[in-house]
Amino acid sequence: MTRSRRCRKATQAALLGWLAGFIITSPAQIVEVLRNSGPDFQLMTSALGYGFALWLLITFAVAALVWVCAVLPVSLFVHEQWLLQHRRAVIVVSVCLGVATVSYKIDVLGHFEHNGVGLMNFWIYACFAAVFAGIAAHFYLQFLAREQAA
Repeated sequence: MTRSRRCRKATQAALLGWLAGFIITSPAQIVEVLRNSGPDFQLMTSALGYGFALWLLITFAVAALVWVCAVLPVSLFVHEQWLLQHRRAVIVVSVCLGVATVSYKIDVLGHFEHNGVGLMNFWIYACFAAVFAGIAAHFYLQFLAREQAA
């Protein structure tokens, strides 16, 4: 498989991972918006629109950053045969690196020193990172396996 074809497959896998992560974490965003908007219906509807737009932009920006910094280099420089031989490890490492990156950025250990208050953002982002990384890795490996079989 050519590098450009691997790049296209990696891009498709990353988009599928982003979409899955966005869909899985959307209910938590709905709850967060409803909790913050109060009983006013107009405020709630506008807050839902703004909340979804903001969450869509944040998750897409994160997915694009991961695509540039991790997905493209792996698809370009790591041989597909090696990835296919270590399927489980690739998916597990992808998920773990995603959650570890979120943990580092949000400083989870600092929050636990203060009784774990304020970890709602961590759980939402960690869920998004785990789903995004796992689904993207799974689909990329599935695309590679299909190309190998053809």
